[in-house]
Amino acid sequence: MSNIFDIYFMLFYIRLALTIKNNFSPIPFIFIGFSSILLQITVLRLLFSTFSGNELDIGITLSFWLIYVGLGSLFGKRIRIRIAFAYSFVLISVLVFPTVLGIKAIRSLLSLQPGELVPLSLIVISTAITILPLCLATGMQFPLAVIYSGEPKAAGIIYGLEAVGAFFGGLLFTFLISSRINMIDLSLFLSLINILAALYIAKKKIISFFFIFPLIFYFVFHETAPSMPWFGLKVSQNVESRYGEIAVIEIKNQSSIYLNGHLLFTYPDKPAAEIKTHLPVTLHPSPSEILVIGGSPGKIRELLKYPVDRITFVEIDPEIVKVSFSLLVDEDREILKDKRLNIIIEDGRRFVKKSVKPEYDLILLNLPQPSTSSINRFYTTDFFEEAKNALKKNGILVLSLPKAAGYIGRDMQLSNGSIYNSVKSVFTHVEVTSEEYGGLFASMTPINTIPEVLEERFAERAPHAEHFHRYIFYDAFSPINVNYVKRRLGEIEFLNTDLKPSAYIYNLLLWTEIYGGRTLRHLLGIKVWHIILFLSLVHIPVLFLAFRRKMRSIYFSIITTGFSSMSLMVSLILAYQAFYGYVYEMIGLLTATFMIGLWAGTAITRKTREPLKILFYLEVSTVILAVTSILFFKGELFFYLLLLFSGMITGGQFNTASLATGKMETAGKIYGLELIGSFTGALIPSIIFIPLFGIYNALLFVAGIKTFSALMIYSSIVLFSQPFIDPA
Repeated sequence: MSNIFDIYFMLFYIRLALTIKNNFSPIPFIFIGFSSILLQITVLRLLFSTFSGNELDIGITLSFWLIYVGLGSLFGKRIRIRIAFAYSFVLISVLVFPTVLGIKAIRSLLSLQPGELVPLSLIVISTAITILPLCLATGMQFPLAVIYSGEPKAAGIIYGLEAVGAFFGGLLFTFLISSRINMIDLSLFLSLINILAALYIAKKKIISFFFIFPLIFYFVFHETAPSMPWFGLKVSQNVESRYGEIAVIEIKNQSSIYLNGHLLFTYPDKPAAEIKTHLPVTLHPSPSEILVIGGSPGKIRELLKYPVDRITFVEIDPEIVKVSFSLLVDEDREILKDKRLNIIIEDGRRFVKKSVKPEYDLILLNLPQPSTSSINRFYTTDFFEEAKNALKKNGILVLSLPKAAGYIGRDMQLSNGSIYNSVKSVFTHVEVTSEEYGGLFASMTPINTIPEVLEERFAERAPHAEHFHRYIFYDAFSPINVNYVKRRLGEIEFLNTDLKPSAYIYNLLLWTEIYGGRTLRHLLGIKVWHIILFLSLVHIPVLFLAFRRKMRSIYFSIITTGFSSMSLMVSLILAYQAFYGYVYEMIGLLTATFMIGLWAGTAITRKTREPLKILFYLEVSTVILAVTSILFFKGELFFYLLLLFSGMITGGQFNTASLATGKMETAGKIYGLELIGSFTGALIPSIIFIPLFGIYNALLFVAGIKTFSALMIYSSIVLFSQPFIDPA
């Protein structure tokens, strides 16, 4: 039904555009949204990769994108030249490549080592600087489009056509462009079609001269751009997949595989592969069915040395499998012929969740540290419950934690302790290694870690190992060291869950301790009472200034509308990432769904006769949506429906607030206030509320703000149902 509904309104807006007196073509206005959404997705993905897949930058990028586009819109209003609309496309075309190359150069300019996480303060500053020119140019287009149309009342129609273009752009990216076209080629495509749009509008041959700029950038930088973040290191492969940018860095005889700038594994690395394989396998009395989630093919080689019945290797990204297996040395190529190996291309968590019966003796998480939301989802209580159901009676779940050299500092204690405590909340028996090995093992039956028993068991199986020796059991399971780790980690009470990823945040804090940066540490000092005090300081003055005052209530409502809409959008995108782990691929469709909802909301409320009452009902709808949305997080389709409804409510609120003022001249003010709310709604939840208090508490925060806003609107409705004059 929703697809039929969307198509109906698209056709409605296009037909309406063709019937106004100037009979202008809807194509340029549809193209604004089409180009803008593709540019936004390109920038989001590039920054996402630059900052090692840190999802916090999604909210940061959206917040700066909004405020810069708003500033560009204010500047565009001052330009009264009709042909300026055509040249705005040329300006965007010229700025695309410098923006892309600027983002690619961030890590080099900051002197960051491969795999090093970027401090939060530098993420904010870098994002703010690199996207500024392009966003200002994009923001100029809407007011210039209205001027070009020659019809002041066409603003609403153009807004709707822009949303149509954004919707189709998001669909095109998700189902055609993603994983098929790399970012440099996509940048060339966007530059060229913006110049074509300018030619279509202005019909001036001189514009074709500007084709030379993107072509020069492309041919000069298309070979060097992929290696820009890597300090001139040898990049042997660079692949754009559905889940991120894969880079293979060669150093001497080893290759390091990075996804979105985050190190996945190094191959060949026999010492690491042997320790990470023989230690956990020896813990199980007789393993026959083993599940490996992600990681190096070197670990599979070691596992196949045992007389197991089956090894199931699960990896979500087929490009990573293709790249990693292309690196195999001759002696390891035989593993691909072993019939015991079953390679499955699927999300590891979804695969585990689908297990209908206990079937594995070992589940090995061969994953990096949980420094992103997509990786953290394998270290939560929710996943541990799913893994427990997939393990046999004496099955063992194997994790790797960040290692320490002799002493576990406070930040590592918080990071590893939240995972340790989460595992203990699900499994009856949990064992660890000494801090130098970083091993964690969980089972519903006792795990024998007595070094003498493990040494004898390893000798009986006698797998060939060059670097793994029996004395490692005595070192890894030294009672003094093991008890120290258990005591230190056991002091942490936090649980790591899908919707409150404490390990993810504390792991970022651990990295800031190593590489500098104090912003995140200061943010983690914020307490609940700080938030309550802040809300009181904001709401008490609003209560005195806006209660039963129509205009002030509407202005406050539109600020909270901007805040709540972006908070909901960021929360839903991050929740989607936590559950499904591939927001990199689906960000276009998720954003487009919100945009089409925004447009539909403005269309539905366009002719309402009681805008103030409708605004109140929409305020209440926002509260209900924020409170109940968590109930629908278990179904992927529901995320799109929630984003659609959120967009519809937001569009309706913006439109009814404009109508309720009864003054055309207030439209600009309402737009500015909504923009301020959107900026804070994208920035504050993404770097404060969601990391510190979790997604659900962030949604409750939105519900609280909109409840207060609804009361302000209701006070005006009550006032105007009585024969009084508005004090404002």
